[in-house]
Amino acid sequence: MDDERGRRIGLNEAVFREVNERIQDVAESFEGNDQPLNLVCECGDPTCVQHITLTRADYEAVRADPTHFAVASGHEISDVEEVVDKRNGYDVIRKQVGAAAKVAEETDPRS
Repeated sequence: MDDERGRRIGLNEAVFREVNERIQDVAESFEGNDQPLNLVCECGDPTCVQHITLTRADYEAVRADPTHFAVASGHEISDVEEVVDKRNGYDVIRKQVGAAAKVAEETDPRS
């Protein structure tokens, strides 16, 4: 995989992560903390429109590592990331070392 492709994939995922951060912020202000979050898949495919549902605790666990993303099951890109956990309806992926991981860390809204 070349660095430019990895960078593009990382940027796509960073955009979806930012969308989910805003969804979480809005949900937090309007709903109780026990309500699940309906989020967009954070995969590297810019045309993906699949939604995933996470508890707030699970979402916070994913966000604790800037190289982790929540994606619909099967949406990982094996030469850029690896599945580190399979959940009900979604997987948690981790960026492998390289351009995509660097972009994930540089664009982390919580850093």
